[in-house]
Amino acid sequence: MKKNYFLFLFLAFFIKSNCQTNVITKNKPSWVSTQNFEQDPKIHFDDISQGSILLLADYQVHIPKQASFFRFVTKITDNVGIQSASNINVSYDPLYQKLIFHEIIIKRDGKTVNKLDVNQFQVMRRELNAENHLYDGSLSAMINLSDIRSNDIIDYSYSIIGFNPIHNNKFSNSYYLNDVVPVGKVNVSLISNKKLNYKTINTNLSPEISKKNGLNYYQWLVINPTKFEYEDSIPIWKLTYHTLLVSEYDNWSDVVNWGVNVYETNSSLDTSLKSKINEIKTANKTPGKKIKAVLDFVQNDIRYLGYELGVGSYKPNNPSQVFNQRYGDCKDKSLLMVTMLQELDIEAYPMLVNTSLKHVILDLLPSPIFFDHCVVKVIDKAGNIFYYDPTLTNQGGTFKNTHFPNYEYGLVLQPEETVFDEIVSNSSNKVTTNEEYILEEVNKGATLKIVTTYSEAEADNMRNYFKNNSMNGIIKDYENFYANYYFNIKSLKTPIIKDNLDKNEFVVFEEYKIDSIWTPMQHKENYIAATFTPTSLLNILYIPTKEKRDYEVSLPYPVARQHDFKIKLPKTWNVENMDDIVSSDIFYYDWYVNYDKKKNEVDVKHYLKIQNSHILPTQFKEYQNNINRVDKSFGFTLYIPKTQVDSESNGSNKNIVDVVKDLFKIFIYVLIAIILLLLLLWLFKKYRSA
Repeated sequence: MKKNYFLFLFLAFFIKSNCQTNVITKNKPSWVSTQNFEQDPKIHFDDISQGSILLLADYQVHIPKQASFFRFVTKITDNVGIQSASNINVSYDPLYQKLIFHEIIIKRDGKTVNKLDVNQFQVMRRELNAENHLYDGSLSAMINLSDIRSNDIIDYSYSIIGFNPIHNNKFSNSYYLNDVVPVGKVNVSLISNKKLNYKTINTNLSPEISKKNGLNYYQWLVINPTKFEYEDSIPIWKLTYHTLLVSEYDNWSDVVNWGVNVYETNSSLDTSLKSKINEIKTANKTPGKKIKAVLDFVQNDIRYLGYELGVGSYKPNNPSQVFNQRYGDCKDKSLLMVTMLQELDIEAYPMLVNTSLKHVILDLLPSPIFFDHCVVKVIDKAGNIFYYDPTLTNQGGTFKNTHFPNYEYGLVLQPEETVFDEIVSNSSNKVTTNEEYILEEVNKGATLKIVTTYSEAEADNMRNYFKNNSMNGIIKDYENFYANYYFNIKSLKTPIIKDNLDKNEFVVFEEYKIDSIWTPMQHKENYIAATFTPTSLLNILYIPTKEKRDYEVSLPYPVARQHDFKIKLPKTWNVENMDDIVSSDIFYYDWYVNYDKKKNEVDVKHYLKIQNSHILPTQFKEYQNNINRVDKSFGFTLYIPKTQVDSESNGSNKNIVDVVKDLFKIFIYVLIAIILLLLLLWLFKKYRSA
């Protein structure tokens, strides 16, 4: 930690000493076209949120000059909008960019007030991705405007000069042409000395194209764009906004060639890295074991940490440096793993993926800016293909069954590669939960024994969970979880774990005492019930809140859950055997209840497998119907009338005094009956004799 702290101070000093850290002001560049805007655009008042309207979003880029101009005009419609509108914050990378402010003005009651004062700016480091152990060295220039009021119009503009040199003067970018809130006007103007490839998504907007002085001018202009109507649980890969894509890369081969060059290392490996490679080679005889040994080392001994300054946001560090410093980001760790495997005569390549966009990456224009992660592709001597993510940790499995996330598509940085690899996930990520309830007498408590088996990604997650938390903290977490379902539950023993690394199965054994498992029924006032909920199935299936949707619904995928109950009853019960199966393209659900009268036990099984990552709007109605069927069979409940419980309780809780009293009463009743019988006999004899 101390070493990292001093490195952080060094980086801060380096940036301060060599780059712009204070705000520069200049007039607007001559190549920028002035955009007019409506102070009262045709926007419905009920659509306004957060007390402000964006009247103009203006993006203009002069590509040959590597200059990007921005202008934003905001009107405050309510006092709640003053807080956010008064704060202007612009981020830039000081290693290759300069920030220039042109104008900050306030328009109020027909008058204009100049608010551009360089002395009011604060320039600071704001590492917004520090929680992910990534530091990019960017700076933020921030100013808080004074004396801002409702109905003010805030109009500010600035330029950022400089493109990341890693792109070799090839420009690419994306722009949103609408928002979730109303916008008065959006303008995107690009000037280039080359032909630009462009594409729009969710809109048919075409650019106005002209040519002047040997330069190509492109403009996309939208007045009052249709706002995006938000829906819950939209897949993260879904491009919902009206989006403009622009790129000077002609095809994905161009991106591959760029990547091969960026990831190329010419320096020889140092002796320490060579020694580690030889150690793995000696200790592991088969190629498969060598692959797994290298993966384990890079995952668990090279910690995830990245200082992505300047070109470092795309170019990996030298493998020897990463090995010796024992840290690196995704591209550093991937290149180190590839280098080590290649030294072991195993074919391996870095592969670029987008963890969010997944298959949608195929719909974008070619550009390296659309990737956010780097992983590894390995090909064995038989031609079998394997994918590995070296940023994950504590993964179980052999080289054949190590879990790889469902990234769907990846671009391999292999010379002459032209298309994406399609990655089909073979994981089910199954969790099997077996719960055994030993019930005491009715309206009392129970003992609960649980065995949970996690596989693949779920096993990896639980392995990390147990490594990163204290056992006392885990016991408390588990008790708090089950306390949501059972009153006053207490762990009887420390959870026991069994970890099968080769099979990648992680098993947890738990045992609890429940003080009271019976509660009043919600819809039957005179009944009490014991409810058994398959908790591992919760929060997996989306629960519809309306009949129709415009967008897809995201589901966790791939996922499989089996949750079984064995309930040992305190008395015989009237339990009906039941079963149901719901099968669709979206999910498969299997449920049954079986009552064994001889053992007086109930077995309940729930099995759920998600079969698709999302629900299409056209599938939504069918999905709703299937969810309703699942809801009718979800969980299991035992119930009994309170009066019957009271009666049984009274009959079973009598002490010895009560028993003696009852026997005495019976004796008196019998004695009275005998006396009455003798009296009747005497009267009968007397009557006969008379």
